[in-house]
Amino acid sequence: MKYRIGFAATTLYFIFATWTFAGARYNIITGDNLLKTLQEKKPVNIVDIQKKKSFLLHHFFASLETDAYPVKTDKETGQIKKILATLQQNTNPVIIVGPRGTRASQRAYAYLAGEGINAQRLAILQKGVRGWPAPQILLNTSGQ
Repeated sequence: MKYRIGFAATTLYFIFATWTFAGARYNIITGDNLLKTLQEKKPVNIVDIQKKKSFLLHHFFASLETDAYPVKTDKETGQIKKILATLQQNTNPVIIVGPRGTRASQRAYAYLAGEGINAQRLAILQKGVRGWPAPQILLNTSGQ
């Protein structure tokens, strides 16, 4: 019971908005809410679907790199499949980070939900990494 209450509180904390696109619903987290979560060191899984070059230029500390963008082919969804075991090891919220937080992020969301990740844990970062309100905290490991 204690576990369920803690998870529910964490989930409610995110103040997820619901986004409807082509009849599907997606949980959305704003950049400000994610920033607050990170500053408070709340546990979260960040799934980054950007292409490798973009990931190296700007990504979150401890994010799970997939290089799955645009998440259209079996090869690209296979990149996400590689991190499923990591996501299944905990019950923390899963935030999907794409370039703009649009269709590719939605495809990643649908894929993860289809693979058994509870949709209540899933959210898409609104506006993606390009709309992130605090670019100074993103890591650049590209050497540029």
